[in-house]
Amino acid sequence: MVFAFLLAGLSASAGRADIFLLHNGGQVRGELVNRDQSPRKTYVVKTPAGGQVTLDAEQVQEVKRQTAVEMQYDQIRGKYPDTLEGQWELAEWCQENRLSKQRRTHLERVIELDPEHTGARRALGYSHIQGRWVTQEQQMTENGYVRYKNSWVLPQEIEIKEQERKEKLAQLEWGAKLKRWHAWLNTDKAGLAQANIKAIDDPYAANPLAKLFNSPKQDSRAVRLLYVEALGRLTGDAGIDALVNASLYDGDEEIRLAALDQVVAHKYKPAVGKYVQSLKHKDNAVINRAAVGLRQMKDPSGVGPLIDALVTTHTFVIDQGQSGQTQAAFGTGANSGPGSFSFGGGGPKVLKQPIENRDVLQALVELTGGVSFNFDRSAWKYWYAAQKKPQNLDARRDSESK
Repeated sequence: MVFAFLLAGLSASAGRADIFLLHNGGQVRGELVNRDQSPRKTYVVKTPAGGQVTLDAEQVQEVKRQTAVEMQYDQIRGKYPDTLEGQWELAEWCQENRLSKQRRTHLERVIELDPEHTGARRALGYSHIQGRWVTQEQQMTENGYVRYKNSWVLPQEIEIKEQERKEKLAQLEWGAKLKRWHAWLNTDKAGLAQANIKAIDDPYAANPLAKLFNSPKQDSRAVRLLYVEALGRLTGDAGIDALVNASLYDGDEEIRLAALDQVVAHKYKPAVGKYVQSLKHKDNAVINRAAVGLRQMKDPSGVGPLIDALVTTHTFVIDQGQSGQTQAAFGTGANSGPGSFSFGGGGPKVLKQPIENRDVLQALVELTGGVSFNFDRSAWKYWYAAQKKPQNLDARRDSESK
């Protein structure tokens, strides 16, 4: 280095130094002499030039401790000339000593002296694009992006992210409240807890309320019905989705029916798709509950899937060691083949049994205005196909007449 000799005789570990930032915007650098003073009334500072300055404590806004290498930088920086070569060499010294902030200052001075200095431009994050030097910030800004929490996003994304943040915070707050009220239900504050839960009308409460309702630690029926009513008052999908699931899978019939009443009252269209999907469930009981849901929703789109689910085949395992005892193993769906037996070398007997689903039939009769072919799926399908033909024929005649 041209100025390497300037470092000779300088000790990076010699002495200590601090930066005293003043309220008026100024600063003083040097070693604090009266470090042990308590309470602090003054700062007596020994400057690098050997002088001494006394600062009143009220003058000082902040004291920043300097590292040994920062002290060394303060000693040598004034000895580098303000030329292209001098500022570049000092920037390189800062890089070697990991002084990134100071390095940037000298790199910026380099490109002031030589705007086309490739090394300084690259070090400052510039790219040479279409004949000009641009920073990443310039590129992103020109492409319509803005800085948001250390990342580049489109302006419309900020609104979405802020809404997500708002929802998350609101749900956390509701989670804490509900947990507290839930604990009160078994104390002398039970009345207040019930009143608070009955007053919930914020959609952001839906997720934490649904989690509490579905908690593995089952509460009493009365408490769970309280949660069903609370979920039913909310407009958010999360709450009604929890009720749809409860109407299908909850082990308490009263809870299932109460949940279904809320789903129907909301005329919640996504429930129809969930009930149709559940007509293929392996559990015959769930199939019939789904049929009840479709009947209550009165949606004609459920007719076709209900016809397929009139008779479903399910598999049962008979334990030969306990005569007459069976255990459901898995379902094979609405379109399975006829009932059959299979045997495994002395093990349990497997029975495939077609089952007529009465709730499915009742749903079909009501949705079709009283039509009934009992459990004759073929007759139902023939009739259903015939209902569609007049519409197709009328549409064809209309197009031909035009």
